[in-house]
Amino acid sequence: MTDDRNFRFYGIKETNTSTSEIDQHVEEISVSGFTVVSDVVPEAELPEVHRRVDSVYEKQVSEIGGGQNLRAINDETIARCLLAYDDYFLKLATAPKIVALLEKLLGDYFTLLQQNAIINLPDMVSYQTSWHRDLIYQHFIPSRPIAVSALICLDNFSKETGGTHVLPGTHKLEKFPSQVYVQGHEVAVNAKAGSAIVFDSMLFHRGGVNSLKHPRRGLNHLYSLPFIKQQIDLPRILDGKYADDDFLRKFLGYESQAAEDVVQWRTKRLKLLDQK
Repeated sequence: MTDDRNFRFYGIKETNTSTSEIDQHVEEISVSGFTVVSDVVPEAELPEVHRRVDSVYEKQVSEIGGGQNLRAINDETIARCLLAYDDYFLKLATAPKIVALLEKLLGDYFTLLQQNAIINLPDMVSYQTSWHRDLIYQHFIPSRPIAVSALICLDNFSKETGGTHVLPGTHKLEKFPSQVYVQGHEVAVNAKAGSAIVFDSMLFHRGGVNSLKHPRRGLNHLYSLPFIKQQIDLPRILDGKYADDDFLRKFLGYESQAAEDVVQWRTKRLKLLDQK
């Protein structure tokens, strides 16, 4: 509990109010660029999530003709678009605590751009250990979030396990900071398995190197306002699945696909009118 006797100020006319847990998370993302949301996945469920992540990854290795082909394109130990392989991962992408936070940050219409599982093996150095934004190559700053990332920790995240490192506040900077600044200000985020690190997708961050003897898994989601293009065309790969659900139809991108021609664009709008 905050001791109000030590919380004094003067010369201030405007303040933020934080009356709930979700307000606190929103404020942390606004100021620092990231927050940790606890208990997104029950602890007892984590072994099952591990099994399902590994199963999807093994299937994708087989689809591409072996792990050597993933190594050739620098995509080893990453499972992509898991919800297209296993409905269970749609449940994780729409976890209530995450969706409630997204509604505060992005409003009532947002889409899932991508869902990737990162399997961080011991002592492995991948491109994920390089500093980046999830909206890569962008050097502009919007006045409010246009995309939010939610990295569900399937194992404990720490400096030792190769957890996520962040540069607090850099979602407000156009340029990447100097090497001297980075070395003095990067933070390794500690997050318990089952929690989620949620951050403004413009925040500079990187993965660490796992110095322990077991894999460290994370399930990353990138959500955005619907004018940003998905990494993989979910409506096409899902082939109409979930399109009858009002929330999932928007969430999965069915309503933000580019039309093939003028007739299709107008026909789609007519169908939407009929549904109202």
